[in-house]
Amino acid sequence: MYFLNGDHIYIKPRRRYASISEELSDCVEQLEHINEGKKIFRLNFFARINTAGDYQQLKGYISQVVSGTFSWPVVFSLIAQAPFTGNIIVEAFYYDAALWQYSVIEDEAGEAVIFRRGDVEVLAGSVQSCSANRCRENAGKAFSAFGRLLNNASFPVDAIVRQWNYIENILGEEEDGQRYQVFNNMRSRFYAGHFSSNGFPSATGIGMDHGGVIVEFIAVKSGFHKTLSLNNPLQTAAHRYSEKVLHEAHYSGRSTPKFERARYLELFDRKLIFISGTASIRGERTVAEGDPAEQTEVTIQNIEKLYCDEALEQIGDVSLTPVYGHARIYIKNRNDFRKIRRIFRSYYGNLPAVYLVADICREKLLVEIEGQVVLKEKLS
Repeated sequence: MYFLNGDHIYIKPRRRYASISEELSDCVEQLEHINEGKKIFRLNFFARINTAGDYQQLKGYISQVVSGTFSWPVVFSLIAQAPFTGNIIVEAFYYDAALWQYSVIEDEAGEAVIFRRGDVEVLAGSVQSCSANRCRENAGKAFSAFGRLLNNASFPVDAIVRQWNYIENILGEEEDGQRYQVFNNMRSRFYAGHFSSNGFPSATGIGMDHGGVIVEFIAVKSGFHKTLSLNNPLQTAAHRYSEKVLHEAHYSGRSTPKFERARYLELFDRKLIFISGTASIRGERTVAEGDPAEQTEVTIQNIEKLYCDEALEQIGDVSLTPVYGHARIYIKNRNDFRKIRRIFRSYYGNLPAVYLVADICREKLLVEIEGQVVLKEKLS
């Protein structure tokens, strides 16, 4: 990760194979080559998975592969989102082992890595629950594990700066209501009043085909790092949505999605903006319904507002040059891939990006984009 004096890359199979295990082996072989001089600490596997049984089988196989490949602990998640190229893509995160000390803490439902450098501590990890059919139970167990990891690492809840929330069948219904709405209710209960002073984390809430609920996170604790929330004036803050856009539920305790559109983080000499999952929403209303190209245009315009000059003024340094570092593009319908990719490339060229099939949190949203913007000093 950039703020750990490292980075991350996406590894794709070099060609299409007959089986997902062959593609996985190809990716791991590439990982071994790029690993020279780079200390990998986390891997995300995005894969095309047909059944819950296939998910558990692949997760067990990946666990064996990871433990057999690395001589140190590496945390991983298996996310059931199909790539548009091949059956699997691996996202590898690495750090500078000469600058950061590294240790692992574990919970029965998750694990995290603690990085230490002087008085600064960074916690990066994930939790998962897929033991139940209901989102309410899975989210409750995941957030309980999340809380235990934070507590065991002596991190307060409001140290969280970035979060990814993967929700199986995100638009599905259960007796408590729509699954994404149920998740939001559980997240609000977990956050309680912890984020009253400096805004919520940057976050993505996105669907996946199997796996229950996965919550991935980054938290930072120190006496001198800087972090603040950034908003888009064209969009209502998600945590301030009105009742009109919250999904109908069978009870009155509906909660808004508790996240910020973006969050700035400054750690040592590293400055960056986490871009939350962003879609074609203006105010609080979905726009360009039925038009994937136009939705992509609106989404990118929303993203640009989060690192424009006005955003840099909020940070307090307009002399910085923003560089969009990477992106994940989630696409609802496979047939929209080429249109969405064409629009994205017209803005960002060959920026490193991965395209994944995933349900978006509103029925009429067709695309969602997230990423990271690195802020660099302008050359004189």
